[in-house]
Order: sequence, then structure tokens, then C-alpha cells
Amino acid sequence: MIEIVLIAGPAGVGKTTVANELSVQLRGAGVRHAVVDTDALDDVFPVPEEQWKLTERHLAFVWQGYRELGISRLILTGVYLHEPKELAWIRRATTPDRVTLIRLDADEDTLDRRVRGREIGSALEDQLTRTRRQAVDLRERVDQQAVVSRTDNRSVVEIADELRRTLEWG
Repeated sequence: MIEIVLIAGPAGVGKTTVANELSVQLRGAGVRHAVVDTDALDDVFPVPEEQWKLTERHLAFVWQGYRELGISRLILTGVYLHEPKELAWIRRATTPDRVTLIRLDADEDTLDRRVRGREIGSALEDQLTRTRRQAVDLRERVDQQAVVSRTDNRSVVEIADELRRTLEWG
């Protein structure tokens, strides 16, 4: 059975950090899995008009390699992964039997602080603007199927442990 967990949320909310900690915990429990950050699948300039096609093709290729290793669980991170158009290409690329949607959230001060700590170059102001817009947008597009987890004032270990228990992956 192929199981995929999609970790969505605005930039700075902790998607990659939580996915990496979840991976550490799963390794400790002996659970076979893979982690893919969608940012690594389509970081190209100029951005293609239909960027999702590139992302889908790359994910399908990477997933095929993982499947050949016997991996059947995938942790996938990205801002809007829970949206129907995103789910469509993810499903085509991975053919999952079960998809669990996780949306991470944090207050604006927490997001700003994290982005400022991460973006130390000329992209800071643009990223802050995008992050704030993403946070509002994601809160307005509530998905009833998504498990929402707050990341402010919580340790990454605690958040990942909560998600691991929700997934029942060991």
C-alpha cells in the first residue's frame, strides 16, 4: 500500500524542519520512507509557464527510484499541496492508496521571525510578503480533510511526534 503525507503551509511555518524530524523519528522506529521537498523539484529560472508539469515529471522519476527500493511511504512538503490541482499531479506521479493532508500554521510574528532568520540575502522583503499572503490565503481555504497543526511555541520534536501518531506510522 502506497501512503503519502502532504505537509503544506506558508513559507517559514516549519514544513521542511518538521518533515526532517518526522523522518528521524520514523528511522528510529524502523519505518521505511522517503522525504521530498517539492521546492527541490522545480527550482528553475525562468519559471516555466506550467511549472507543475515539471514538478510532476520530476516527482514521478524520483518516486520510481524509491519504489524500486521498496519504499511505499512518502513525506512530501510544499506550500499548497492540499489544493485539488496540486493533488491531481501528485496522485498521477505517485499513485497512492492513502493520502493524509497536514497543514502547518503559525501566527504572523512567528512566521516573520523564522523568515528573517532564514532569508539573509536580498530576497527577504519579497519572501516576507509572499509568506504573509500565503498564510492568509491558506487560512481562508480551509480544507476539512486536512489535519491542522500549530507550530508556534512548540518544539519540532513535539510536532513531528504528534504527526507520527496521527499517521500511525510507528
